[in-house]
Amino acid sequence: FGVWRNAADDPSGSDTTAGVTNYDDLYADTREWIQKGDIDYITPQIYWSIGFKAAAYDVLTQWWSNEVRNRPVHLYIGQAAYKINNNSDPAWSDPDEYARQITLNRQSELVRGSIHFSLKDLNKNPLGLKDRFINELYNKPALVPDMPWLDQKAPKKPKVKRIVSSAEGNTLHIEDHKSNNKTKETAYYAIYRVNGNQKEPYLLATMRKTGDHQTFLDESAETSQVYTYFVTAADRLHNESTPSKKVTIR
Repeated sequence: FGVWRNAADDPSGSDTTAGVTNYDDLYADTREWIQKGDIDYITPQIYWSIGFKAAAYDVLTQWWSNEVRNRPVHLYIGQAAYKINNNSDPAWSDPDEYARQITLNRQSELVRGSIHFSLKDLNKNPLGLKDRFINELYNKPALVPDMPWLDQKAPKKPKVKRIVSSAEGNTLHIEDHKSNNKTKETAYYAIYRVNGNQKEPYLLATMRKTGDHQTFLDESAETSQVYTYFVTAADRLHNESTPSKKVTIR
């Protein structure tokens, strides 16, 4: 649930007046779980709008952020996709409310992402939000945050053996390191690209490892452009290797 305790019941609780709380009604001391490191991540269901009087999204996002600060616990915010254009609170009929919530999350280094409830509701494209996800809010891939308190050892870096250009795009031929009992297994690859003379690479895509030799097709590549690629390997806990050697194709 989105509220641990209201400040009226505990001075260290959130500035809310929720009718139900984790501690008093659901008998779940979620704050203690964080403090004792009993969990690796927590997802408070902050199913209210920004500025909502009884339990504001912005107030609660900040409260939970403060609770996980300097602790080995990731914070992912549960967001109420099911309420979009389907709730008595007028804010949920505003096409920008949900986007504002995501933007607010991204302004905090302690909020690691969102869990949307539910995909069924998002697929209905309420207020055009699914389209906005695809074209704007989630138009670029991102890596899952690692949990260094569990493991910090990354796999060895992979190799980009060659790149083949065709009408379909640029095909990277990737070779994984040879693993043994002492080597971390690769779970997936992260493919990075630098366009032309630009200096900063960006994450192009991630790809699940299916074998020691596999290919990745960059369908967005244009034949008249110069591209530089490199690849990293990540394990199941999302520890990322050092980059492979850069390969440029003209």
